[in-house]
Amino acid sequence: MTCPAQLGSTGSALDEASNALMQSGMIIGGNLATKIFDRKELDPCNALDYLVGKVRAAILAALDQEIQPLDITAAQYAVIVNLGNAQPGSIATLCKTLSYDPGAMTRMIDRLERKYLVKRLQSLDDRREKTLELTEAGFAIYLKISECNANVLRRLLEGFTQEEIKKLKSLMHKLLANT
Repeated sequence: MTCPAQLGSTGSALDEASNALMQSGMIIGGNLATKIFDRKELDPCNALDYLVGKVRAAILAALDQEIQPLDITAAQYAVIVNLGNAQPGSIATLCKTLSYDPGAMTRMIDRLERKYLVKRLQSLDDRREKTLELTEAGFAIYLKISECNANVLRRLLEGFTQEEIKKLKSLMHKLLANT
């Protein structure tokens, strides 16, 4: 995989913005502004956001390939896993959790219902709202895709020590705590 900055593109707005950031440094902080990156450290191919995005894309691509025989997409996977981990849930809650458009989510739930993986139930708290839960077949798929996810992570973390995995998780939690 080649970093776009290594392709030699010149004159784009992205290049100009990148150069401006590299010259000025990036200032981040709450009450106490801290200079996080200086010009030398702001290599676009080594930037944290770029690397996190590449890792996320690699995980999703590997997961898509792993779950393909189950006739489930990565987006459907996310819905099934969320429902499997916290049943029942509403479409609104899923949209918020997954940062998904309500209309697109409704269509996805329709597809999952046609596959008999998800069912809509009348909410006990609010009769205007429907809750979602996995069907028996949906829960069976949930167990299978959970194993697929574990397989993907085992492959991607090959060569890591348990201590490195623990540290990576700790750093990711620390990063998330700042959001």
